[in-house]
Amino acid sequence: MLKTLPTPPGLIFGSFLYRSDLHSQDELLNLWTNLYGDSDLMIPDFNPLIEYYAKEMMGELTRFLVISQNPFPRSELLDGKLKSLEWENTFARDGKRMVNVDIGFLSLENFLLATTKNYSHRIFIGSDIFADLTFEFKKGEFRSLPWTYPDYQDPAKIAFLTSARNRLLASFLPMT
Repeated sequence: MLKTLPTPPGLIFGSFLYRSDLHSQDELLNLWTNLYGDSDLMIPDFNPLIEYYAKEMMGELTRFLVISQNPFPRSELLDGKLKSLEWENTFARDGKRMVNVDIGFLSLENFLLATTKNYSHRIFIGSDIFADLTFEFKKGEFRSLPWTYPDYQDPAKIAFLTSARNRLLASFLPMT
């Protein structure tokens, strides 16, 4: 009988873009840490989509990124995206988001973002959610793909993901 190999866990990623006059970083970070525990935090300087989202959210927008310090099973990409949609709906006003939450999964071999939008390079993972292969890890670095959002190609964000990947890799190595 053929057996499958166990799939190693990875780290859960979150990007929070929100109306800073309505919500605080501490409030949103608390939602995150209640689910995923201690996490690394980054406040990015490069946010090219703020103007795009400002049209919907109509206010001063702030952004932060987080990535869990503890590993989770890959199925958490779907569960996390569904939870993020709940958060977005809870904070919505008049049918418009006041908080936008992107959820991702970082493994040793790639970085995925979860999305509700299907496209040719996205894989259905359940409950009308798709996985977008945003980066592959190849030859010692994260490499973007033709469809990788320019926002995520920012060197500071890649460094943030690389640091988290290094920590994940170290967690799989035997202690000496």
